[in-house]
Parts: sequence; structure tokens; C-alpha cells
Amino acid sequence: MGLRDILIGFAEVVKNDLTTKPSFKTGQKFEDYVLEHLFPRNYYDLVEKTHNYQTNKHQFVESSLKPDFKFRDRLTKKEFYVEAKFRTNIYQGKIVWCNETQLVRYQRINRDTPVFLILGDGGEADLPDNLSLIPISKAKYTGLFLSYIDQFQVDYEKPITSNMLWNR
Repeated sequence: MGLRDILIGFAEVVKNDLTTKPSFKTGQKFEDYVLEHLFPRNYYDLVEKTHNYQTNKHQFVESSLKPDFKFRDRLTKKEFYVEAKFRTNIYQGKIVWCNETQLVRYQRINRDTPVFLILGDGGEADLPDNLSLIPISKAKYTGLFLSYIDQFQVDYEKPITSNMLWNR
């Protein structure tokens, strides 16, 4: 690889960074945190991952409509999806985590394969103040009250265990 190829590659990275919306950057940062710290590869196999903003901007990949990750629990061998959402805004005591279309889609997927919402709020996307693991069957609305979310709080410094997923 020559200097020209390196410069072209660098220019592409800079261009992608400049054209990616801040909300997508925050979402990507939170997804990276979830993947690295909460669902580590020594506990879970990553089966699927949705495509990023840059890929979908050029040509939308239909599988991006699924939740962010599909994992296989190494202990139980059960497969499940995780939708990762980071929010900083609270409106009327609620966090709006999705729209109605997304909620219906996640509930439909949940009929065949369990879906969990990992919701981070406050602080930074790579170190949220609060973190909750909510089965989609319990996330029945697009906006969830903080008092309800608090019932599902998990430690942001420890991985999600098999027991936390299946014994709720």
C-alpha cells in the first residue's frame, strides 16, 4: 500500500466522519460500549449486527430493520436480540426510546426470538449514568417512565450474565 492509497483512505475516513449525523455517532458509541462491556465474547457469540449509517446511507440493507445485535448465550445456547438505545432527553418524566413502527417490529420479532432493550441514559454514550435491561415484552410503549425503567437497572460496569437475561 503506497502513500497515495493511505491518503485516499484517510480522506474517506474524514469524509465519513464529517457526513455522519451526531445522533448516529452517539448511537454507534453506545453500541460499541454495549458490545465490548455488556455482552463480551467470552459470554456471548455475536450472530448478527445491523449495518452502520455509512453503509445504509449508500444502499439501505434491509436487515438493518432488525434490532442492533443478535447474540447466542454460550451457557444456554439460546439466541436473542438486543436493541441498544442511549438517550439524554427526558420528556414529561419519560424516555422515548423508539417510534411506534419500531415497537411493533420488535414485538413481532420477539414472538420467535427474545428481544431485549438495553437503555442507557445520562452521562456519555460510552459511560452512561443509568443502564437498564428490559425485555421487549415489558417495554410496551414508545416512551417509558423513569420509575418503570428503574426496575430493570443493571450495573454499567459489569457484563450482562445469562442469569440476568433468562431469570427475569
